[in-house]
Formats: sequence, structure tokens, C-alpha cells
Amino acid sequence: MNYPSWYDGRTVNEVEFCTEFVQSLPLKCIKGRLYTIDGEISDSEISHLISVKLTEFVTTGISRKVKSLLEALKLHCHSEPIVPKEDEIHLLNGVLKANGTWIPEKRFCVNRLNIHYNPDIWNGVYYPDKFMQFLMDLLDLEDIYTLQEYLGYCLIPSTKGQAMLFLIGNGGEGKSRIGVVLQEIFKSAMVTGSFQRIETDKFFRYNLQNKLLMLDDDMQMTALPTTGIIKNLVTAEIPVDVEAKGQQSEQAVLFPRLLCFGNGSPKALYDKSDGFARRLLILTTKQKPKNRIDDPYLAEKFIAEKELIFCWMFDGLKRLIENNFRFTVSEKTKKNVAEVMADNCNIIEFLKDETFIRFGADFEASGVDLYEGYVLWCSRNALTALKKDTFIAWLHSNEEKYGIKYDTHIKNRNNERVRGFRGIHTSYVPILL
Repeated sequence: MNYPSWYDGRTVNEVEFCTEFVQSLPLKCIKGRLYTIDGEISDSEISHLISVKLTEFVTTGISRKVKSLLEALKLHCHSEPIVPKEDEIHLLNGVLKANGTWIPEKRFCVNRLNIHYNPDIWNGVYYPDKFMQFLMDLLDLEDIYTLQEYLGYCLIPSTKGQAMLFLIGNGGEGKSRIGVVLQEIFKSAMVTGSFQRIETDKFFRYNLQNKLLMLDDDMQMTALPTTGIIKNLVTAEIPVDVEAKGQQSEQAVLFPRLLCFGNGSPKALYDKSDGFARRLLILTTKQKPKNRIDDPYLAEKFIAEKELIFCWMFDGLKRLIENNFRFTVSEKTKKNVAEVMADNCNIIEFLKDETFIRFGADFEASGVDLYEGYVLWCSRNALTALKKDTFIAWLHSNEEKYGIKYDTHIKNRNNERVRGFRGIHTSYVPILL
């Protein structure tokens, strides 16, 4: 038998094998993950290709040899991380710059999209008919613009928009069909999973490396115990600690945009600041028409339009960049976010209740009276009151917003100097025993 250069009839020369393997399939190994020119490729796929080459000549110990050659291949193809450029979109047949420049050349990347791009498409009129008709039935027009900009924002590895998008409905509107076509467009550049796991599962964050989009198509309604990782992920200002099971944790810059579908808005259990809420874009769907007949082939029709949908998304990206990464936000969306803020922090609702609270330059109130009034208000409204320290700290951090000022020389009802706030008055009267 004529053996290849890497096999002498008894042993496999790993160096020769790896050299021949990468000649037919160029690879880069970045932080233990293998990438072809088309993007990330799984260890199982490479293992299968190795086994195909081996079994032509080797008949024993295949499994052990495959594992050994896979590790040897990773060492052979070791590469420094590929730093993605924020203005480049890697497609199946080239690179599309954010300014519309087309480069018909495939380059190594970590997030290639499953799109064959036709640069001549702009010479005529493109229109993803089925997809747009679906969106017109699903959302108000201005909210469609928001969705278009956000999906376009997901095409590039940038977090300049500093926002995450939630699409909320009552169920049955077909929101998840959007996720199906996005999966077809993004392929390995997208990961699906639970929004809550970003905060609660340190191993899940490892899967977000080099991904453009994280989709949760059925968001749980449980409140987030913490929000620090999510807020950092949305802004990506500093590296995040990621860890694979059985491996040492490492620092990585993550840039996946978060897109969640659900039947209710996100909630934070302890974060009562504006930091979480101001990163939200919350779109609410229209009511499902009672006489609408659901189309079981809707997702397939969207997939057939994926190149057109990609161009529609790219138009949204261009508009977003022109607006300096400020999203189109309807009054309805602003109201949705305000309601989430109020729902997450009942202090906001308390301060709106004029039977308890008034504002004015000549007013002042002690911290004790304000808090006890807040506790009474919560009791009357069947709400859970926050702790006193949290309540006072929240007022302190929102002084400018409400025109109040913390002061250590406020006179209480006994004419004693205590800590409290100027610019606010409470009608609450403590019951004296």
C-alpha cells in the first residue's frame, strides 16, 4: 500500500499530518477554538474530518489517535486573537463595510454571516415582501424603524448603541419567527439561551465570545438577582471574566447584542438605579387579529427572503450610524421603559402620589418621615417596601432629577435637627403613642 507522508504503516507523524491537513483546510486556533475562513468550526466536525483521513490507512485505535491529532492540530494552528473591525461585515462572498463599500474577498474572521451579497441590489428596488407585511401587522411603524436599526446594529461588532432590545407581546403574535430567520442569517455568529443565565451562570458567558447576537426567544419572567454583568456587556467598556468548565477563567471583551422575546418586561430584583433601565429598548406588539389564520410556513418564507432582509437590516445600520448611534424611539417605547422603571422601583410611584408628596423650594422633610410615609404607601398599595438604607440612597442619587437636596440640618416635627432632604414635603403624620 502507498502510505501518505504522515504514516509509515505503524505510527502517525503528527507534524506531517497537521501540515497536510491545513493545506487542504486552512485553520486558525484562537483560545482553543478552531476557525476556517468561513468562521468557527466545532471540534466534532474537525474530529470527523481527521477520522476520514485516518480510516483510509489506520484500522485500530482510531478514537485515541483522533483525539491526539485534534490537540496537535490546535497547537499547529495556534493564532493570536483576531480583533474584529467595527466597520466590517463578513459575508459568504466578501466583506461589506459599514459605509457600503464592497470588498469581494473572503478574509479570516470570527463571525461570518450566512449571506451571499449582491452589490448591484441597490441599483433597483429591493423589498422583503413577506417579512415586511408581517412586521406591519406586528408593530407600529415607528417601532419597526427601531427594530430595523437594532437588527442592523447587530451586524457589526460594536456596542456604541449601548442598548438591548425586548419585544414584548401576549403570545401567539409570531415573534419567534423573527428568531428563526435571524438564526439563518447569523448562523455561528449568534447564540441562543436564557437572558437570566448571563448573570447567574458564569459558564454561559464563555459561549458569548465572538458572537454578534444573543437571542432569548422565550424570556423567563423571574427577576434578575444582579445586573452588573449585563450592564457591562451592553456597554462593553471593560473585559468580562469568562470561564469554561474545568479551565482557568480569563478576561475577554464580549460584544453580542441582546435581543429577547417574551410576554413581560425584564425586572431587576435589587438594582433600583437608572443604569439598567436606560439601556432598555422595549417594543410592544399589536394585538393579534381575532380572524388571523396562522401560516405554518411563515419561517420558510422569511428564510427565502434572507438576502433582502439583510439589506433591510443594513439600511437600518446606516441610519443608526448617521444618527450617531442614537436609536429611533417612539413615545410608546419611552412609556414602556418608564413603566419598567416604576415597576422595578416603587419609589418612583410613591413620589408621584400627590396625597403623600409635594415638591417645592421652600419644603423640607426628614428622612424618617419620608421613609415611614413610603412604608405606609406601600402597605396601602399591596407593595413590598425597600429597606430604609436603599430608600435614602435612592433619593440621594436622584436629587437632580427631583430637585431635592440632602441635608444634615433638617428640622423634624419636634424641631430637632436631623438628616433629610430640602425641596420635598410629605403629608405623612406619624402616630404618636
